[in-house]
Amino acid sequence: MKHPKLRVAFAVLFTGLLASPAGAETSPSPAPLTLAQAIQTALDNHRSLQVSQATREMAEAQYRQAMAAFGPKLSLEAGLSRADEDRSFTFEGVVQTPPMALPLGPGGMLVPIPGQPLPINLDVKLFDRDVAKAGLNFTYPLYTGGRHEAVTGMARQGVEIAREGQRKTELDVVRDVQRYFNGAQLALKMEQLAHDTLERFQALEDLTDRLYQNASLKVKKTDYLRSKTTTAMTRSVLREAAYARALTHEALANAMGLPVGAPLVLAPETPLPAFDGTLDALVADAKRFNPDIQQVELALVAAEHKIEDAASGNKPMIGLEASVYRIWNDYKGGLFNADNRSGWTLGLGMKWDILDRGATRAAVDAARAGKMKLEAQRVLLDNGLALQIKDDLLRIQRSLAQVEDGGKARDYASENRALNTRAYQEEMVETKDVIEAQIVETLALANLYRAEHDLRAALVDLDYRVGKGLGREKP
Repeated sequence: MKHPKLRVAFAVLFTGLLASPAGAETSPSPAPLTLAQAIQTALDNHRSLQVSQATREMAEAQYRQAMAAFGPKLSLEAGLSRADEDRSFTFEGVVQTPPMALPLGPGGMLVPIPGQPLPINLDVKLFDRDVAKAGLNFTYPLYTGGRHEAVTGMARQGVEIAREGQRKTELDVVRDVQRYFNGAQLALKMEQLAHDTLERFQALEDLTDRLYQNASLKVKKTDYLRSKTTTAMTRSVLREAAYARALTHEALANAMGLPVGAPLVLAPETPLPAFDGTLDALVADAKRFNPDIQQVELALVAAEHKIEDAASGNKPMIGLEASVYRIWNDYKGGLFNADNRSGWTLGLGMKWDILDRGATRAAVDAARAGKMKLEAQRVLLDNGLALQIKDDLLRIQRSLAQVEDGGKARDYASENRALNTRAYQEEMVETKDVIEAQIVETLALANLYRAEHDLRAALVDLDYRVGKGLGREKP
């Protein structure tokens, strides 16, 4: 191919087909796969969703644990013990008797008797060595200085953050499947385009061969060799396109959570979705639905609860405690007499750390600093997200214009190729002109397919950043 324009055009076509993203099927299956089915399969099979589900369940369990920690508690205690011998109490000491005066007889005189020391050494049995005891204890915190509300509030926000994390994982999976599915559709169209181009070049090669063999005055051996070279190069491009289709099929299957080599056949591509979104409306929706934004908002609420929890460190904690008990012992006297074998107690307690050397104040300051950090991160996230949405809008507007221009270019190139082909049959144009017309039409179709794919990709990215579906190809 010595014609410079022809050589450049073919190089562009070759590069475009090699660079095409995709993901398609390798072996046929009975039912064509739609985008909605691919997304649902991924949501059912993807491992990352199982991880996020476990994270959410763990957060919910932690919330229930926090709620139970400050609620009323009722516990049962029972025990049976045997000692080596009966338990006793030894009383030793000296008792001083009081002074007295005793009469010598009826009406007689009183004889004083001074007090005398009286030594005592007694072993008193307290209870038998076998003791059984059962008790029921009840505790209830009446006032915790706000710590109850703060801890449960943080746990509740943790559950909501885990839910947003799970939703973000689902959005990640959906975006990946949409990307690979749209890329698979592009790869299929690129492969079909290369196949159609090869058929046209093969037909042109046959026509050139007949004209050359019939000693045409306008078709020379260089034209014959040029047509055969073009056909061979197109056949090579087709093999590369088939390889890309097969390779990216595996990428789509992997994104769906399917095993390697799973047979997939893609359903026909749906029409291009409509779009009428505005920047302000999309940014407002993103602030409401984007999981990253929502996680930061929830983290700010949790940070406020953390400040309250830290501030409760220098406040009193008041609780109520009650218990009933019963003791079984063979010895009826001693410590476990009839009055002490069963009973109940009721108490009110308070704990107040009056002096903590500034620990509470430091904890409050640290919690407030953490909240300030989250607020700064929220501003950065808002600005970055708005910039990304703006970029998506610009990409959508560019792709819409390219699709419109590409459609016109396709029509013009198709008509030009048909005219050149008919003229070549009548030997009115040269071989290089027909080859160039064929390549230009192929390039026009490839550019149109690329613009349509870029439009779908930009819409997928926009949906992902907003954090909700906008009615485009939802499962």
